Amino acid sequence: MNRLQAAGLFDGSMRPGVYRLVAPLPQITEALQAAGWSWIALDPVSDRAGFYREFAERMGVGDFFGANLDALWDCLTDLEQPTALVLSEWTRFAGQQPEQWARIFEVLTERIGVAPPFALVLA
Repeated sequence: MNRLQAAGLFDGSMRPGVYRLVAPLPQITEALQAAGWSWIALDPVSDRAGFYREFAERMGVGDFFGANLDALWDCLTDLEQPTALVLSEWTRFAGQQPEQWARIFEVLTERIGVAPPFALVLA
């Protein structure tokens, strides 16, 4: 992971962005934590419903989550500390439902421009 430190994800600079990493999930989350990020890691999903279900569970919003793009945005903008969202095997969802993935990806990348720092980690 040393060559990734310069990318701004693991060097403590809290640089928002989209990062594509090929490393075991425990190694990624340990490095995120060491660099000061809070992190949320979603289990692999293959469709929109699975993404929303997994996201709601990991965020702890359960039945209160509306499972739509507005609800996703609301949860993401409620974050109060630098947070990295780690999506394992994200190509499964992108390949099964490319249009739905593109819409969710757009919201996730839009969140990068809002404080506090947010990183999307595609693993």
